[in-house]
Amino acid sequence: MNNQRIVELTLLLLAAFITLATVAVAAVAEGTSIEWAVIPYLALLLLLWGISHLSLRKWAPTANGLLFPIAALLQGLGVAFVLRINPDLLLRHLVWSLLATVGFIAVLAGLRDLNQLRKIQTPLGLIGVVCISIPVILKITSGEVNSSPSVQFGSVAIEPSHIGTICLVIFFGAWLASYRSRNTAEYLGEVERFDGDPSRFIPLIGAWLITSVVVIFQNNLSSAFVLVAIFLSMWWVAVGRPIDLVFFLAAVGGSILLTVGSVAEFQDRFDAWADPWSNSQFGEAITRSSFALAGGGLTGSGPGEGAAGWVAGATDQFAFVPIAEELGFMGGAAVLSSYLLLVGVGLRIATAARKEFESLLAIGIAIYFGSQAWAAIAVPLRFLPPGDLSLPFVASNGSALFACTIALALLLRISETVPVIPDRTQILSRISFKSQDTA
Repeated sequence: MNNQRIVELTLLLLAAFITLATVAVAAVAEGTSIEWAVIPYLALLLLLWGISHLSLRKWAPTANGLLFPIAALLQGLGVAFVLRINPDLLLRHLVWSLLATVGFIAVLAGLRDLNQLRKIQTPLGLIGVVCISIPVILKITSGEVNSSPSVQFGSVAIEPSHIGTICLVIFFGAWLASYRSRNTAEYLGEVERFDGDPSRFIPLIGAWLITSVVVIFQNNLSSAFVLVAIFLSMWWVAVGRPIDLVFFLAAVGGSILLTVGSVAEFQDRFDAWADPWSNSQFGEAITRSSFALAGGGLTGSGPGEGAAGWVAGATDQFAFVPIAEELGFMGGAAVLSSYLLLVGVGLRIATAARKEFESLLAIGIAIYFGSQAWAAIAVPLRFLPPGDLSLPFVASNGSALFACTIALALLLRISETVPVIPDRTQILSRISFKSQDTA
């Protein structure tokens, strides 16, 4: 049995214990009504984890053993708080978990070679642009200023922007891979300097246009922050031209300033950011979050003892609030540490990847997890204006859970292709020997 799978199974059992313990403690709290009927739902969640673990054993036996348990722990905490705050969402959340597991297995079983993604990079890029543009089109056609970014199919709400972001990460990773290869060749003196080639501005212009659409038409600075963070990270690794990034950031800043001065909804979000009491639509959830977070203290009020359920979006955009209130500063810090570990493992996989595309894709996915988590936490802490982002794996938002699970499967697939070298100095003798033969 592979050591990674042993580590993964051990940590999965720990995640299951923490999830069940959180639910059990919340069930005995006063004012909380968690019935025995939730046991089948919890059993189904654990069954889905087991199926995902077995699929990794079969199709990615050498994949990293930390990534999936971290995601499972975050998802388990999310289910535990959904149970307490709004049990009616549990069935829908578990249905989305089932769909996410199917997508997870499909990526592991069907994507044996990551170069398959490079071959369809253009269609994926178009899909990403269309998915991000759908909420904009619906907003313009409906004429509703404060319309939701989701598309309703009966009682099911789907936010296409989440899967659109993943498609754009793949597209930019494939596009920038050639730039990184050329940048390396320039450093080795094999090609002419890259500075004189104006084509390097094309990805920057494309990313600026996409970000501007999100800012101007969706009025969502949090989503724009995620896109900018992902692209800047990938672009810096691929090209690394500081002057280009200065122009890009200046262009994005200009779009934000233009929107603040001309779009009323965006101005309302900034007003609610500066003074939540002045705007009941966007500021009420922030002010209530502040009281809930303050009541958590260092160790929290305890599972089931909090009052964060009165915060609108406590199971979605403000999912961090009940965690920090009931588990306290220490519990909130543990969740933040989980995301940091997720990002750190992803970046380590990127540095060990053998191909440029795999490395850039791993960087994009890692920053996607980290930036979305930070943006979702930053809103209740008033570091960003009100937005519509969901906390990855924790929130009950099904579209976000599905997209994050697909991204996790891609990252695991990349880690499965990374060579296992316990001691990097083992390859130095080979390099030296090869150099002597060439000389």
